[in-house]
Amino acid sequence: MKKRYSHSGRLAAVLAVLLLVCAALAACSNVSGITELDPEQFNLGISSQVIEESSQDVPTPAGHTAAPTVEQMVNVTPNTVAVFGHCEPDSVIRVKSSSKSSETESFGDYFVICAEIGNNRTLLEITAQAEGKEESLPREFVAEYNATADKRLDGNSVSVGSGSRLYFDKYADSAEGKNLYTASELVKIKEYITNTITAYVFDRAKGQPAELIICLIPSATTVYNEIFPEEGLEYANTTIYDQILGAVKGTRATLVDMREEFLAVRDEEETKEYGGLYRITDSALSDYGAYLTYKAIMDKIAVRFPEALPRDISEFKIEKVEDAKGGNLVGYRGFDAGLFTEDIVKFTPKFTLQLGTNSAGASSIIALRKYVDKDAKDFNYFTKNDSRDNINGIAERWTIDTARSDKMTLPAALIYRDYASYSFSDILAERFEKCLLARGGDFAINISNVKQYLREGQNVSDYIILILSEESFESAFSLALTE
Repeated sequence: MKKRYSHSGRLAAVLAVLLLVCAALAACSNVSGITELDPEQFNLGISSQVIEESSQDVPTPAGHTAAPTVEQMVNVTPNTVAVFGHCEPDSVIRVKSSSKSSETESFGDYFVICAEIGNNRTLLEITAQAEGKEESLPREFVAEYNATADKRLDGNSVSVGSGSRLYFDKYADSAEGKNLYTASELVKIKEYITNTITAYVFDRAKGQPAELIICLIPSATTVYNEIFPEEGLEYANTTIYDQILGAVKGTRATLVDMREEFLAVRDEEETKEYGGLYRITDSALSDYGAYLTYKAIMDKIAVRFPEALPRDISEFKIEKVEDAKGGNLVGYRGFDAGLFTEDIVKFTPKFTLQLGTNSAGASSIIALRKYVDKDAKDFNYFTKNDSRDNINGIAERWTIDTARSDKMTLPAALIYRDYASYSFSDILAERFEKCLLARGGDFAINISNVKQYLREGQNVSDYIILILSEESFESAFSLALTE
């Protein structure tokens, strides 16, 4: 698209001054480094304000793009603000002050852009330019310097990338190799995995087949690095994902490498049709990315248990949901999640999940509450972890016995997982006779549990499954480095 600059006059309409304050720590549930934000508390403690529009509208001359609206700002640093608003779909957005300018592309009809400001109140003007139209007349607004603005202290700071996308700062650290293990630490991680296999497969299984499966799930920016800003990052030759991948390959664990799987399909038309591999406003997998991960795990298990083959994609009702509520990236950046929406593609099982009973310490699959409020299009994960609330959040620790009446031969497993698995924990549990879903972010493998969750006639659980997203590597293997 040709980008033309046509400032055909300056309007006298100046928006009301907005006092911006930095996004203080939002109340959140951050289990073992997992990026979970209680959706009900996205903005608790965040005092950024919604922009009040000028009473005088910015006109749209014939052939010009309509002026973008500015709806919320938050200070990223004392001298940088992130600006959110709406515009004509697929526009180029430009913000400038008297001395600096920045530019980005909108994501559909909304935009997020960073602008540098001075050490006091700064007058900014913003324009939009849609393809085939002249640039809009400028809209003016004021940003405030905030000396106290800084990164979040909980490690969940979010930055603004290209194309109005958001990403966790920790993703950039991974891309630049700032969180690499030392050679001696990698040796300890391999020893930890090997010792777990020894205690499980050799000491307790007593000759019966048993298997440790480790599933690695890359962050969104590892698969779609175009989310990052076009300039400013120095990509490392080796990343923490490479290191953990190599460590697992150096053991007898069964590896499921979703980076390889995702990179192979990321540009396929089918992937785009199913909404990509990740949410746009959330760090979670899309339902399609979740299905591919579920399928990759169950394909490994079906080698020994053919009746545990993953459900075919045709066994899901697939439908597009428009204007779903914004996710955890929005909340952690300090924006109002209600302002952001995205279109998502939902996979709903046609088969029943009404399996098992709600006996003491156990749950049927259907009793696990997955979303905050799907009727209100809030598909953030319901992650309550208080067992006293009588609500089984998808992140809680639950034992599931599917108690089928048929005579299918399905395995038993201990499943350790994190935020990335919440999108498919329910359909994964459906493929087992019995399983323990560990609490989200709890990676302390309790070997004694393999003697409790097992099929009749077996010495141990058939599988221990460890599902790890890239941002969980450090917390998942922290025990290996403290032994």
